[in-house]
Amino acid sequence: MPQIRFQSYTFLLFALTLFGGACNAQAQKKYDPGASDTEIRIGQTLPYSGPVSMLGNVGKVSLAYLDMINAQGGINGRKIKLISLDDGYSPVKTLEQTRKLVENEEVLFMFSSVGTATNQVVHKYLNQRKIPQLLILSGANKWNDPANYPWTLSGMFSYEAEARVYVKHMLANVKDPKIAVLSQNDEFGRDFLKGLRAALGDKAASMIVAQASYESTDPTVDSQMIMLKSSGANVLMSFSNGKFTSQSIRKAAELGWKPQLYIPLGASSIASILQPAGLDNATGAVTIANQKNPLDPQWRDDPGMKEYKEFMKRWAPGLDPNESLNLTGITLTRLMVDVLRKCGDDLTRENVLKQMLSLKDYNSNLMLPGVTITTGAQDYELYGSTRLQRFNGQSWVPFGDSFSLR
Repeated sequence: MPQIRFQSYTFLLFALTLFGGACNAQAQKKYDPGASDTEIRIGQTLPYSGPVSMLGNVGKVSLAYLDMINAQGGINGRKIKLISLDDGYSPVKTLEQTRKLVENEEVLFMFSSVGTATNQVVHKYLNQRKIPQLLILSGANKWNDPANYPWTLSGMFSYEAEARVYVKHMLANVKDPKIAVLSQNDEFGRDFLKGLRAALGDKAASMIVAQASYESTDPTVDSQMIMLKSSGANVLMSFSNGKFTSQSIRKAAELGWKPQLYIPLGASSIASILQPAGLDNATGAVTIANQKNPLDPQWRDDPGMKEYKEFMKRWAPGLDPNESLNLTGITLTRLMVDVLRKCGDDLTRENVLKQMLSLKDYNSNLMLPGVTITTGAQDYELYGSTRLQRFNGQSWVPFGDSFSLR
C-alpha cells in the first residue's frame, strides 16, 4: 500500500507539472483582435478600380505571396488572412472600407494601403484606436510623426527626401537648369514641391520657371503640358502618378519637348506607366531605386531574381513578373511576414509596432546592394539611403553612388 500511495503521489506531481507548463505556455500567448492560435487577419485598401487601378497589383501579388506562406504552414503555425478591399482611390470609400475592416473584420493591423489622401482620411481614426497603419504606399512627410501619430509608418521614401535627391542630381548634371513642375493638387504633389523648394533654397525663385497642377479626377494634363513647354524649361519635374505620368511623358514627346525628366519612384512602372507613354518617349528619365529591376540584364542570374521569377510563375501566373509593382508588393509583404515571425506568440498591436520599429540593417535578396532598412522609435523614415536609376528605353539601370536620405 505505501508503494501505491507513492506512485499515486508521483503521478499527481507529474500531472500538475504538465498542467502548470501548459498554463504557462498559454499565458505567454498574447492576442489582440485579429489574432488567434490559428489565424492572423490583416486589412488593406487598394484602388482595384479608378484612375490608378494598376496599383491594385500590389494587393494581388501580396495575396499570392501569402498563399505560398500559408501552404508552407503559415507563420508560427498560424495562417495569414489578408482582406484587401477596393477603395477606387477615393478617400470617402477608403474610410468606409477601413471602418469595415476594423469594426467588422477586426483586423490586427492595416498593411500597405495606397495613396496620400486615402491614407490621410483614416490616419487619425486608426491612431486613436491604436491600430498599426504599416508600410503604407505613400511617401508623405506626415507619416514620419512618431510624437503625434505613432501607429503610422510609410513603406516608401518620403516625397521631400526624394525631391532633394533629384535636385542634387540636376544641379550636378544639367547646365543652366530651368525647371517646369507638374504636380498633383494634393499632399502628394505639395510634399514634392516642398522638398524641391527646400533643396533649391534661394535659387528656387529663379530656377522654377513654370508650374502647373491637376486634379486626380481630370481627364488629361495636355493643356498643362502645353503651358509648361512654352516656358522654355529644360527640366521637367513630373510629380505625378498613374495615367497622368504616362500622359505627361507622351505629351512632351508630341510637342517635341525633350527636357531632363524626373518622375517619382511610385510612378516608374515600365508596364503600367512607361509602356502607355511610349518607351522611347521615356528614355533618359531619372528616378530613385531601392530594389532590383526584373528587366535589368545584370540581375538575370541573380539568385534573388531567379527565386522571384519562379515564385511568380507558380503562385501568380496571371501577373507580369517584369512589372516592378509586383516586386514592390513582394518586398513589402516579405518584410511584414518577417516582422510577424519576430512577434512570436505576442500578437498584440503594440508588439507588432514594436517589432516593426526594431529593424537593424534589414535587407532582402530583392533589394539593391547597399540599400538597407533600419527603424527606430524616434525616426520613422524607413530607408536611410537610395540610388538613382535611368531609363534606357527598355529597363531602369541604377547608376552612381548612393544618396543619404537623412
